[in-house]
Amino acid sequence: MANELYIDVTAQDEKIAYLKDRKLTEFYQEKKGKSIVVGDVFVGSIKKILPGNNAAFLNIGLEKDAFIHYSDLGPNIKSFSRFSRIGLQGGLRKTGLEKFQLEPETLKTGNVSEVLKRNQQILVQVLKEPISSKGPRVTTEITVAGTYCILIPFHESINISKKIVERPERSRLKSIVNKYKPKNFGFVLRTAAQNVSEEMLKKDIEDLLKIWTSMVSKLNGAQTGDKVLGEPSFSISIVRDYLGIGLTNIVTNDAENHKQIENYLQHSNSPALQVLKLHKGQDSVFEHFGINKQLKTSFGKTVSFSSGSYLVIEHTEALHVIDVNSGSNHKKEKSQEENAHQINLEAAREIARQIRLRDMGGIIVIDFIDIKKPAFKKEIVNELITAMKSDRANHTILPMSKFCVVQLTRERVRPETNIVTEERCPMCQGTGKVNSSQNIENDIESSVKYIAHTLNLKKVKILTHPFISAYFKKGLISKRFRWRLDYNLKVDLKPDSSLHYGEFHIFDENDEEIKL
Repeated sequence: MANELYIDVTAQDEKIAYLKDRKLTEFYQEKKGKSIVVGDVFVGSIKKILPGNNAAFLNIGLEKDAFIHYSDLGPNIKSFSRFSRIGLQGGLRKTGLEKFQLEPETLKTGNVSEVLKRNQQILVQVLKEPISSKGPRVTTEITVAGTYCILIPFHESINISKKIVERPERSRLKSIVNKYKPKNFGFVLRTAAQNVSEEMLKKDIEDLLKIWTSMVSKLNGAQTGDKVLGEPSFSISIVRDYLGIGLTNIVTNDAENHKQIENYLQHSNSPALQVLKLHKGQDSVFEHFGINKQLKTSFGKTVSFSSGSYLVIEHTEALHVIDVNSGSNHKKEKSQEENAHQINLEAAREIARQIRLRDMGGIIVIDFIDIKKPAFKKEIVNELITAMKSDRANHTILPMSKFCVVQLTRERVRPETNIVTEERCPMCQGTGKVNSSQNIENDIESSVKYIAHTLNLKKVKILTHPFISAYFKKGLISKRFRWRLDYNLKVDLKPDSSLHYGEFHIFDENDEEIKL
């Protein structure tokens, strides 16, 4: 199975495409100079407490205030709050937590006003980027992600990725982390940690503790809105998250970006270093490997997925709606029920790809083609569940209703990816109305008259649509011939099929365009 990452770096942004078996599955785009990304840690100040919503708004130095719910505070909020206060006041002599006295854990049913106060300063980590009119969502349960492990302060537990299923391997990993983890630090073992040597796991733990130490050392004198921990470069963070699936190809077009990824993979001793390549061609990475073509055919309101079948994808403020249509896909050898069932199965696989590709979040409603057999309905839902298993975002899929509608929710972390696949019509400029042929004729006639009388030229060349060119040439005494008699101007009409119906360009004898 091929798992490939293609990175296209420009002066404005970085675009990353993940291809599974040569098919575009996920797409990421990050603007250069972006002030906030998921995983950044800021010094926040409580601006408003909302007891009714059991939440609060914080100032973290952005245009929109951040939002935090009581459930995002975590059971050790009292310990973390005291740790933040001491650190911001310059009272932390050591960055470790071995001698830090933990406070009692809070209840899940508690109230936000019991643990947070207005104008209180506290460290928060970005969970979700600003979306639409909403500010970022943050949490006080800080985590630091590494290549193989994720560090969680104020915890003692060791959790292992569910994708690592072999019991001996799970026991080995847990034993290694237990051997090197400090007191009051918990860890999560990522999928990429499977079969990794003890030496590399130890090194990853040490690196994470260094990052934690660096963050804590920045607290002394930090002010509201200061960033004390930033995610690595956009490309590295994406590459890091994909190492667990076994990348077979990593291609980037930027030498500096290539060097950063190379250093990271060397440092983490990852086998992915062997598949890292620098693209040196004249065309872009996305153009050379056919990704632009896949982007154009995969985005838009209508998406074809089989011979004649297609999806219609609509977006509202509250939810996404996906409608499955059979179109002209009718197989004579099958009954209507069986044909609809087959199309629904293919649609389920394409819908799972579209959800990941567009990074759709929130509520998603899917209207499948109507079928009656309960066994068919169950099979379609199972196909969707199977296709969504590789999605790293948290999601929940409900059973199919009697009307063949499936509802699912998916974690929303960043704004939905949207690629514009429609272009403004050059003829009507999006108005839906075009000049009449009489107006086009008058425009060209007026231009010819102006050139002859005002510019005093004797010869010009006019590029125009083939239909218009033929119109001015037709007949024994054509329009072009009359211009020669009336204006003493020789006009060379050149048809150009690339021009739209009402477009024309006039050039002088030196082949320089005349702007009128």
